[in-house]
Amino acid sequence: MRQILFFIFLMFAVPALAQQNVNIIELRHRTVEDVLPVLQPLVEPGGAISGMSGQLIIRTSPGNLEDLKKVLAAIDRTPRQLVIHVSQNRAVDSRHGELGVSGNVKLGDDVRIVAPGGAMFGGAGGEIRHGGSTVTMQGGSVRRSTESQADQFVKVMDGGQAFIQVGRSLAVPFRRVTLRPDGVTVTDSVVYRDIGQGFSAVPRLVGDKVTVEISPQFDSQGSSGRGSVDTQLLTTTVSGRLGEWIELGGSAQQTQGNENRMTGKASDEMRDTRSVWLLIEELP
Repeated sequence: MRQILFFIFLMFAVPALAQQNVNIIELRHRTVEDVLPVLQPLVEPGGAISGMSGQLIIRTSPGNLEDLKKVLAAIDRTPRQLVIHVSQNRAVDSRHGELGVSGNVKLGDDVRIVAPGGAMFGGAGGEIRHGGSTVTMQGGSVRRSTESQADQFVKVMDGGQAFIQVGRSLAVPFRRVTLRPDGVTVTDSVVYRDIGQGFSAVPRLVGDKVTVEISPQFDSQGSSGRGSVDTQLLTTTVSGRLGEWIELGGSAQQTQGNENRMTGKASDEMRDTRSVWLLIEELP
């Protein structure tokens, strides 16, 4: 009985296998790595698909081959060309104010009280005199505003990876002190640190909507001393329509401080605002 069943199985299986042929299909726009993950699940049992050098090698039945060709025609198309624009902005607004009193006050013939003072940058004031006494009042306020912006763009195919960065190398003094049995050795040198602005991105289109994995970076020379660098780094995935600006993120930092002195006071304020915007357009 088992022999009869096995014989019947061979009668149906051998013709099915015999109907499978080997076909070679030349890809026109996509790579083998792009299309294989889509086509492999669609190959019928007993069939096989592989590829190399821009060609697909398929062993399957004629009916399954036609189905695979229909799917391949839908995905083996010219990739859409895109332009990715990234705008990174930074605005720093700071204010420094001072108010102080200086002069000398004469009490009698032998006693004199002196309050020291100094000139204030951008300050104004007045002086009061009475007899042998002089009192000077001075105040000043200095406000500084700086803005920096980096606008960059790069062309890329749909699904491709884009990267762009521009910048410069910052020379940073470096001192090494080595303690040895025969004494101390001091070596001065210079190391270079790269700072720049740029981004990496991978866009994927569905109709007129786009989803982007993007990581923009914005470096600038710091204000806390030679060799310091202020860095802005963002990594995110966003979706939007082609031709529309998308705000990726931003930050706002504010600091305030006051200093009280015997003869006056000083105050400092600083606000640091940053923003990152994205625009993706399709090339004709």
